[in-house]
Order: sequence, then C-alpha cells, then structure tokens
Amino acid sequence: MPGTHGVELAFSDPAEFLALRRWLERAPGVRVEQRAGTPLLGEQGAWDVLIVLASGSGVLAAALQTLPEFIRSRRANLIVTLKTEGKELTLEATNIAQAESLIESFLK
Repeated sequence: MPGTHGVELAFSDPAEFLALRRWLERAPGVRVEQRAGTPLLGEQGAWDVLIVLASGSGVLAAALQTLPEFIRSRRANLIVTLKTEGKELTLEATNIAQAESLIESFLK
C-alpha cells in the first residue's frame, strides 16, 4: 500500500505475543498483522512476528513509543526486536531508559 509505513517486531518470549499484539492494536491509526517469521540458516522454523502498519511515520512512531511501557510491565528479561528497511533495533530492560531516542533514531 503506497504511503504505508511498517515495522516488524519479534520478541524473546512467545507467551507475550498476544499481549503485545493487543497492546499495539490500541494505538489509533495502526494495523497489526501476524506473519510467520523467517528461520535463520540451519533452523527448522521461527516464531511468528508482528507487522505494525500505519499510514504515516508519525502515527507509527507514536505506537512504537509505547513499547517501553509494555516492556516495563513484563518480566525484566523480555526483549523486543524491531526491523525495517534493513535496520534493526533491540529493546530490553538494559536500554529501556534510552528507548524513546533509540526508536526516534531508528525510524529516521
């Protein structure tokens, strides 16, 4: 879809998949899709990923800026990896304080 911005999200705990999807779907103007993950070389399979889509980069950024709150509300070792346009960003408890600026830089 022209003008649509998207980010793929994968995470370390598959038990949090549905909770994260519901969390992101609360953001206005955002659509969240579930897709099969791509296994790495030598792997038999991969966890599903979420694709977060929005009509504008500002809407997408607003939705992704809620990720630190989600991570804080979960176990300390939850890791969320964002991918788009050949870039990758990993958010976890150790870098959550810088998450807002990391996400902003990631989306530029």
